[in-house]
Amino acid sequence: MADSEPPIRPETRALDTYIQATVDQLLAPGLAGARADDSLLFLGNWHDAMPRLIFQDPVLQPVDTRIWGVIKIAAAGSGPTAFPTYKQIARTANVGSEATVARAMAILRATRWLTLCRRVRDGQGRFRGNVYALHDEPLPLADTIHLDQAYLQFLHQCLKHAHAQVRKVATAVLGTTEDDVQAGRTVTKPGNPLDRRLSSVQALQDDAPASRFFSVSAHRLQKLKSEPEPLHEVKSVGPQNLKCVRSTSSSCSLNKTTTTTTTPGAASEKRESNETAAEDPTTALIFPDNLNADEHGLARMYLRHAPGPLRQDILDEFAGRLRSADKQGAPIRNPVGYLARLCQAAAGETFKLTSLGLEVQEAREQETRLEHMRALSRERGEAQLKEFERRRRE
Repeated sequence: MADSEPPIRPETRALDTYIQATVDQLLAPGLAGARADDSLLFLGNWHDAMPRLIFQDPVLQPVDTRIWGVIKIAAAGSGPTAFPTYKQIARTANVGSEATVARAMAILRATRWLTLCRRVRDGQGRFRGNVYALHDEPLPLADTIHLDQAYLQFLHQCLKHAHAQVRKVATAVLGTTEDDVQAGRTVTKPGNPLDRRLSSVQALQDDAPASRFFSVSAHRLQKLKSEPEPLHEVKSVGPQNLKCVRSTSSSCSLNKTTTTTTTPGAASEKRESNETAAEDPTTALIFPDNLNADEHGLARMYLRHAPGPLRQDILDEFAGRLRSADKQGAPIRNPVGYLARLCQAAAGETFKLTSLGLEVQEAREQETRLEHMRALSRERGEAQLKEFERRRRE
């Protein structure tokens, strides 16, 4: 099962190098005492006109496209520029509040028109700023995960966002990804840029999953637009917490400054989230250590649709293949795509556990036995200690 297709386009790898240069610039010695600042890159062809596709993205609302345009104006130049503040964006876009800017930026990131590429800290751990990238078309999922390795985590955080529209969009994007996984598509497979642009016309008319252009499928879009608006909405958020939308920390939250009532939609989302966590069949599985958070999340998606008795065997084989490839100096460039093919083989009853997987399985089972013995030893030690204390009291 050869890994013949790199998951990332050459343009994105070149971009990664450019982003690292921006990170180095933020950490330059001359800026050691300077104020922490965010950086912004514009990725695309330089032009004064707005890209047509941003007006045609069926998920974005007019305020979202307007705020994209304001950020684009700020990015004018031949290199990284300072990211405008929420106050500056709100004033230039003529929107009512900074909370609206926070909502729009969350949606732009969720729909992949805006990417948070790096969060930069210096050697002392001090925050130096973020590096953002603005796109003239929605970035493919594979490229987004390469540049923003907390993207899926961000989408899951958005399920608890203060604004209902952000929650709905995040649900639709995650649902589209889950649908593609369930259908057996490799969501990290690279796409041809020309084919993607040609497919954008079809994507506006109907669902074109084989060449997904926008972040939400027609099926999920219909569901998103048919959901009723909540009866109660958060009216404002603390200005000091607006930048939370830029964070990738799972503890990030928006502090409300007004009293609100829990909406039926929010209660339903919370209930569904709890039920999903309780029913997730991948919770007890042992995964390889060298997957980042988003790769880990996608791996769980694929495994949920693999035959139950084979899920751990698939992971053991996967871990063995990764380890072997690393030893040979030819690491698997698209680990999630490789795992997806193993899951497809299991579904088609052609999966076989090789010596590489058996070696991992044996080591894992041995570690499980050792941990069981350690637990028994601790229990016996605690029992002996309790008996000793009892006799001493007597």
